[in-house]
Amino acid sequence: MASVLSRFSPATREWFEGAFAAATPAQLGAWEAISTGQHALVVAPTGSGKTLASFLWAIDRLATTPPSEDPRKRTRVLYISPLKALGVDVERNLRAPLVGVTQTARRLGLAAPEVTVGVRSGDTSTQDRRLLARTPPDILITTPESLYLMLTSAARETLLGVETIIIDEVHAVAATKRGAHLAVSLERLDELLDKPAQRIGLSATVRPLDEVARFLGGSAPVTIVAPPAAKTFDLHVVVPVDDMTELGTAPMREGSSAAAPERTGSIWPHVEEGIVDLILDHRSTIVFANSRRLAERLTGRLNEIYDARLELGAEAISGLRRDASAEAPRVSGGAAMPGQSGTLLPTQALLARAHHGSVSKEQRAIIEDDLKSGVLRCVVATSSLELGIDMGAVDLVIQVESP
Repeated sequence: MASVLSRFSPATREWFEGAFAAATPAQLGAWEAISTGQHALVVAPTGSGKTLASFLWAIDRLATTPPSEDPRKRTRVLYISPLKALGVDVERNLRAPLVGVTQTARRLGLAAPEVTVGVRSGDTSTQDRRLLARTPPDILITTPESLYLMLTSAARETLLGVETIIIDEVHAVAATKRGAHLAVSLERLDELLDKPAQRIGLSATVRPLDEVARFLGGSAPVTIVAPPAAKTFDLHVVVPVDDMTELGTAPMREGSSAAAPERTGSIWPHVEEGIVDLILDHRSTIVFANSRRLAERLTGRLNEIYDARLELGAEAISGLRRDASAEAPRVSGGAAMPGQSGTLLPTQALLARAHHGSVSKEQRAIIEDDLKSGVLRCVVATSSLELGIDMGAVDLVIQVESP
């Protein structure tokens, strides 16, 4: 570890050693490969620190080498995410190393240039896009589609100084038309540069490694970093009713009758009640659904069931005493909760919120922060949210219907 960290500047090295007990195998392998300047594919489980590894080397270069005098070459690091939400999450998580390295450099009496970060995606307003074009950031976070739009407009002039390209969740695009489109954009970008940019691909799960590396690097060689990671499985097959041929009505649990009206022949009341039980048995839960409609409907039902249990005065809800239920988040203001299809009534208890593409950018950010901080117990999401996003300590993930 010491030999690898010695390749960083004193400020970056001291900040990392003070912030973390040790580097992970994925980080050590990534720095070994990235520091040589070659393309690298880093494959490691979520939580192994691979995103920080790629950014920390880039931040170190930004902090120790002066920017070009040409304003068109200000942007030197390009982070490409297949998900808009992941891009916002990365921007948020970059603050700690940026501030940490800068403050450490000042404490050591070293030069500490301000490193700026910008985001351009489908959520970026026209005004903000113009601002990014006038004053390009040092690090630009974007999506494959937004990169394409930049390359086909005058905004491509702001990419002339790109030195490092980080492609996150590369497995999500490698075998798709979207990935083929991105590969063309990367080659077009290289044509604009004085020399091809270093490409760093990040993925938690991807196979075959050689083929994905070929996709990442094109005709250039790619170093594969894939430290061994043991996987353990704890698998349970759970059926919400005793007899699938006799669905009957929703289970008549204590405090749940008002939340589960009779719906003979449907398994959904049983599923909904069971999901509420699971949510209340954990601190934080993400429920994945296949469509926005299902996410909205399920969110509404979970909140209805939870509210009815509280109103009927259940003595304990998964360890939470009745007096603690008064602290449950509730909607106020005399209007239905936005983003829940009007299913959440005024003053109704809030157990879950829906997260999908039709929810505004601002609301998605609030929902993500609320789950991460523990304010919200559950998020019901579509593919707008995935576990590549840093959501803090998520206790339980539930997939409703087949993925």
